[in-house]
Amino acid sequence: MTTDDDSAPPDLRQAVAWHREGAHDRAADAYRALLRDMPDNPTIWTNLGAALRSLGHLRAAKICHARALHHGPGNRTAIANLGNALREEGDFDGARRMAVIERAGLAGGPVGTLARDLQGMGHWRASLDAFDAAIAEAPDDAELYVLRATSRFMAGDFAGGLEDYGQRFRYSPRSEPVRDSRRWRGGPATGRRLLVMAEQGLGDLVLVSRFLPLLRDRWEEVWVTARGPTRRLLSDVPYVDRVFRKEMPPAEGVEDAHVPAMDLMRIFGLTPETCPPPAPLHVPPDSRVRAARLTEPYAGMLKVGIAWAGSAGFAQARRKAADLRHFLDLADIPGVQLFGMVKGARQADIEALGAGALIVDTASTDRDLADAAALCEAMDVVVSVDTGLAHVAGALGVPVWTLLARPAFWYWGPHGERSYWYPSMRLVRQTVPGNWSHPFATVRADLEAMVL
Repeated sequence: MTTDDDSAPPDLRQAVAWHREGAHDRAADAYRALLRDMPDNPTIWTNLGAALRSLGHLRAAKICHARALHHGPGNRTAIANLGNALREEGDFDGARRMAVIERAGLAGGPVGTLARDLQGMGHWRASLDAFDAAIAEAPDDAELYVLRATSRFMAGDFAGGLEDYGQRFRYSPRSEPVRDSRRWRGGPATGRRLLVMAEQGLGDLVLVSRFLPLLRDRWEEVWVTARGPTRRLLSDVPYVDRVFRKEMPPAEGVEDAHVPAMDLMRIFGLTPETCPPPAPLHVPPDSRVRAARLTEPYAGMLKVGIAWAGSAGFAQARRKAADLRHFLDLADIPGVQLFGMVKGARQADIEALGAGALIVDTASTDRDLADAAALCEAMDVVVSVDTGLAHVAGALGVPVWTLLARPAFWYWGPHGERSYWYPSMRLVRQTVPGNWSHPFATVRADLEAMVL
């Protein structure tokens, strides 16, 4: 949340404009420059904190918001921003206190914020009452429905959760796949050819690909759009006729209907009891040759694929990620060889820790998730935070230990080690939000038991 007003100096208005456009680095530099002349301005301090939070600098962000409150006691924007930073850090009790202060001591705090914080603390059923009250106050706020979906799923109400989840495009219109053809909402086929359109992250399409074979009972042809890294996984499988890159869909008019991929959960009435098994993925022969070449020198060792971070483009990615140092501590287990499987900015963590000889960096030479899938097949176990790679390993039936931040995403349920999505997956959960000590102690003990 950023603030400005008509009386703000031009430089502040420009900084806020950059901030709202998503140019957080640029905005943060501008706020710092302004603070040199106005170090007691609470608006600039809390705006800087908001920009730093967007850049992942949570500790610095919290200090900035506290500085804003020092110079402007009762500043509601700073209070709300500090609550957001605490919430992202997993300190929902602290965020709850900020919500109460924001509402000037009203016992419940802003009802929508109360609902979010109860949800963050894992009080799923209590949060449902709060979301109901918040929606009664603001029935047009689509975000509240999307958030309530998580609590409904976690409380076991899948029908209600899927109904609320259907509001996701009203909350984020730019994420909706748009075509000229009719949107299929279930029931009999309305023609010959259906186009299933990817949405959300890489793992989400892998997750719902289990529903694609069921479409063949209703549609003669099933076409799919997929983000580049997942495209080869869905090529040459019997339940899909053609796969297109998400950014290069087929020409308008070639399909009779389209459907956003995540709608398939509602169309086929997802529950833990009715969830279909994973559909086969295509692992190309050349990807398997590459995997064999990478792993051959370590034939006598326990091969452990590791993923410590996912795509930085998603808001929850920072909370789900773990410091590579936790994984590096596993490298001293005799007989264990680690294979790094993180692609993107966090791939550089290996060299930053001087761990190039301890962790085989496989992502620097892979092309996509098909290459990663072949490597998963060559591992004895994959240990991953909540990423697309965990979904791929689970879909392949590879033993995968998925490390879950607290609270976990609704896919994984509120508790337990097993997942109805993937029989080969084991869930290892944080016991304290933001603290990975327990999950990695569990992983270490079990890896040691496998080799010692």
